[in-house]
Amino acid sequence: MTARLAAVAAAHAHILARRRSAVALLALLPLAIYGALYRHSPHAVIVGGVASAFSAGGAAIFSMLPARAADQRLALAGYRPAVLITGRLIVLEAGSIVISLITASVMIAGTGPAHPADVFAGVILTGIAAVPLGLALGALLPRELEAVLVLIGIVGIQITADPDTVISALLPFHAASQLLDAADGAPATFWPRLALTVAYSAALLAIAWAAWRHRAGVRRSPTTITPAPRSHQARERD
Repeated sequence: MTARLAAVAAAHAHILARRRSAVALLALLPLAIYGALYRHSPHAVIVGGVASAFSAGGAAIFSMLPARAADQRLALAGYRPAVLITGRLIVLEAGSIVISLITASVMIAGTGPAHPADVFAGVILTGIAAVPLGLALGALLPRELEAVLVLIGIVGIQITADPDTVISALLPFHAASQLLDAADGAPATFWPRLALTVAYSAALLAIAWAAWRHRAGVRRSPTTITPAPRSHQARERD
């Protein structure tokens, strides 16, 4: 089990390494958005932090869609769907945490918020939720373009929606944006928001798993056994 999980993780790390230019651009995108706002908007940290979902979610999409053929071969070889999804998750969440730490550090150095721990927590929670969202979009939608466009729409609505509205509360980065919003105000309670993000992520992973089984799962048809023709001597004996 452990060896298979490590093999799947290594395979998807190789897939991402082949898309390193796209992944690097995705990692730089939230910093570019923050850099465009940090001297002109009091919400630069919130926008830049939520925009970090592009990095983790986009990498998850790029990991999910190109591997469908490989997933079918691995399923035929006996790899369980849970192993294939978990192998992706390990690589993507590890990369997401690294990118989140870098993004949060740059924003803290540039803005100097009153509660820098909330910035770290908010950006990390954004990445935690973005990875299963990207996996779900990659499993549900047939091409990368559609999946990325939906990701852009979800992140854009989360950034622009009033935090007190129902639509903001229903989106996956609501808890993270609350922590980011609290970085310059009263500190927000971390643990309830962590629990909400984990619950949302678990639901998205369940969707990704079900969609993966539907789209990339291998269905083995029953084998029909055709009796061998009887020999001429056997027919003469009858």
